[in-house]
Amino acid sequence: MTLAEIYQKFEDCKSWEERYRLLIQFSRQLPKQTADELADLPEIEGCESRLWFQFQLEPRKIQTYSDARLMQGILFIVVTALTEKSAEELEHFNLREMFDELKISPNLTSTRLNGISQLQKLITV
Repeated sequence: MTLAEIYQKFEDCKSWEERYRLLIQFSRQLPKQTADELADLPEIEGCESRLWFQFQLEPRKIQTYSDARLMQGILFIVVTALTEKSAEELEHFNLREMFDELKISPNLTSTRLNGISQLQKLITV
C-alpha cells in the first residue's frame, strides 16, 4: 500500500471510529517481532504503550513494533511514509503534520502524541 492510498482511505472515513478501525486493520500489516528481535531494538520512552523503533537512512532500514494495536497501525503509516520519501523529503517531513492531515492527531492521547514526537526526533536527518 502506498502513502497516497493511505491518504485516500482516511479521506473516505467520516468519523473517528472509522479512522480507528482503519488503524487497527493497518496494525495487522506489520510483522510481529520476536522477543529476541525486540531486545535488539531501542525502546521509545514516553509513549502510552510500549514502542520499539529503529531507523537507518542509508541503506534504508526501518524496524518497529508496538504492543498496542492503535500504535502498531500508526507505525504502519510511519513505515510507509519513511519508505517512500527521499532523504531530501525527509529533511522537511513532519509526522505530526501528516497525522493532522489524516485527522488522527486530535483523537490521540498526549502520551501517544509524545511517542510520535520521539519518533520524529529519530527520523530527522
